[in-house]
Amino acid sequence: MKTGAEEQHTQRRPGGRSARVREAVVAATVAELQEQGYDKLNIAAVAARAGVHETSIYRRWKTREGLVTEATFALFAQKIVLPDRGSLIDDLVSLMVAAGRHLSSPLGYAAMQFALATRKDPVLTREMHEHWALRFRTLKQVFERAAGRGEWPRHTDPWPLMQGLIGAVYLRVFVLREPVTPAHLRPLVASLLMQSRNARLDAVQEANR
Repeated sequence: MKTGAEEQHTQRRPGGRSARVREAVVAATVAELQEQGYDKLNIAAVAARAGVHETSIYRRWKTREGLVTEATFALFAQKIVLPDRGSLIDDLVSLMVAAGRHLSSPLGYAAMQFALATRKDPVLTREMHEHWALRFRTLKQVFERAAGRGEWPRHTDPWPLMQGLIGAVYLRVFVLREPVTPAHLRPLVASLLMQSRNARLDAVQEANR
């Protein structure tokens, strides 16, 4: 059974003019977010930049918030490519450095404005959860490769580890206002991986008692 986000993605996949309009509108939205931020973004400016009618945007995305959600996640997926550097530590460091670079950009700050402004909207919150769920299913490839190398226990959920890493990146970018660097991340990643392994061993020992 598909989630709402997956169904939405399937519906927005057709080629031809529909695909060109979507690409133009998403690109225009990203440009407006970078220049104006979320607070000042408006559909009229996006439509003018994309060369389409406002009604076309409202027909497809319904609201400004729906448009921004798709634009920010589409760019996030493009900018942060899954690494394959031969080790789990190197992959996670590379991934989080790229995430920090994206969040430190004007678009990253606009995305944070958007998240804060819509935090009490249950519909958008559900859609954000669905988008993140899709993203994390893709991220599992990194851990599947690591399991094949013996670096990660098979059938272990990487979500707690990723929560810790992403939270650390958000803290550094938006609270401490410091750069996210490999030197900062490597000991953190190593520590969290060790905690994950220890927690797994404890669980196995507890199950065998």
